[in-house]
This record gives sequence, structure tokens and C-alpha cells, in this order.
Amino acid sequence: MLTTSCDQLSDSKTGANTVGKGTVVVKLTDAPFPVSLVDKVMVTIDKIEIRSVAAESATEDSAKEAKLFTVLSDKVQEFNLLSLQNGITADLLEFEIGVGSYDLIRMHVVSSKIILKDGSVFDMKIPGGSHSGLKIKLTPELMVETGVVNEVLMDFDVSKSFVVQGNIKSKHGIKGFMFKPVIRAMVERHSGRVEGKVFENDTIPIKEAHVQILRADTVFSSALTDKDGRYALIGIPAGTYRMICDQELYNSVTVDQVTVVAKEKTVQDFKLTKK
Repeated sequence: MLTTSCDQLSDSKTGANTVGKGTVVVKLTDAPFPVSLVDKVMVTIDKIEIRSVAAESATEDSAKEAKLFTVLSDKVQEFNLLSLQNGITADLLEFEIGVGSYDLIRMHVVSSKIILKDGSVFDMKIPGGSHSGLKIKLTPELMVETGVVNEVLMDFDVSKSFVVQGNIKSKHGIKGFMFKPVIRAMVERHSGRVEGKVFENDTIPIKEAHVQILRADTVFSSALTDKDGRYALIGIPAGTYRMICDQELYNSVTVDQVTVVAKEKTVQDFKLTKK
């Protein structure tokens, strides 16, 4: 974890109330990448910034956009996203910041590569828009209060961010990957987690089952079960969802009305039958 503190923040830089400070902790996790041939998905991040709502309202000249953002970290960090699944997170930073409301995080991804299990390496071309930073909306906004630690979860959706070129069924058919980063951010105090086990019977867990959680027929997040049939979905906003579990050898199962409560754990198991 990168731990750093800053001097008293001025209104001209952040537009935030500087009477007190709160702490922002940013964590990184990953939605699953269902390609068994892939060994590692590496990304390198060199800067993370956050935007003050008050500064945005006070700044009339769009050319002064840089003044809207406070740098939370400028440390170069590399992560294997495939190691951050089923509730596992990596600490990106810890930073003291002026109290106030913040609505957007900007993350600079400077390089990325995919390593297959046969040792093949594919270096990703970073999209032009990414050079100025990936903009990730905070909904609801992050409210920083004096003396309060706020945890923000950044979910880097590998399955959507890395588009396979070629046939994923064969390593010889993979021609490369396109990098189209998809990241969501969630203030953890507004979210809960869903976890459980996928099994055929009491003694046979099902690994690599795909568990999806949907909101308004759109997949919000997903996970792949581990060798023990367990999965975890974290950073899920409070609400009611539909969940689907499938695996290529089994019939899929759908569960409606799964309720997620902020700061609590919802357990949802799935029992699958063979096709």
C-alpha cells in the first residue's frame, strides 16, 4: 500500500472545504477473464487523480481542467489483474484529502500486456484517449468527512477490456488482443458483497462456473468459481438483482430477487445439474 499525506489543501487547487481532512483508500480488483489459455494480464498505472465537485462548479474556463484534479498517487505500479478475482483486492494508495464531495477518478494506464500459458506475450496498444487518463465516474459521489476513512473499489473488467482477436478455443488461433479499458468505481460504504458456492452435490464443487449479477438485464459484474466452487462479487451497490450461473457441462440456473445490502454479505449458492 502506498501511504502518503499532503499539506493543507487550498481552495484554489481543490475547491474543497479544508477545515478537516478524511482519508481515501483506493483498491483494485478484477472481473473474470474466461480464457483458460491466459496466464497473466498485466497493467501499469503511473498516476491516479480525483476531481472535486466544488472545484468543477467554481471553474468556468474548461482549459483549467487540471485544477479540478488532486493527484492521489504518481507512483508507477504494475498489477496482474488475474490475481485479483473472487474478492481479492490490491491496495493502490492511501491519501489524506480535504473534506468535500468528489465525483470522478482519473487513472493513467501507461502500458499493458497479456502473457499466455505457453509464454507468448502480447503487448497492448494503449488507446489515444487513455494517455490523458481513464475517467471513472463515482456514483454516488464520494463524500469525504473529517477523520473518516473512505474506501473506493476500482473494478477493472478484464473480460470486457481485452478483446480477443482470433479463435479463443485454440492458442494457435489467437492473433492478438485489443485494449478497450472498462473500469467501474464504487464507494464501498454504499455497496455490499455476494458470495457463495457452486456445486453438483455436497461433495462435488464446480470450478470455472460463470456467476453473473444483473441489473435491468445488464450484467453489472461477474466471477468465475475457484477449484472449491467458491466465488465472490464485491463492490455491488445496494439493491435487488437477478443472478445467473452457468458452466459449459451443466444447465444454467437463474435466481431472481437477490438483495444486496450496503456493508453486508449476501450468500447465494447454486446447484447445477449436468446436461
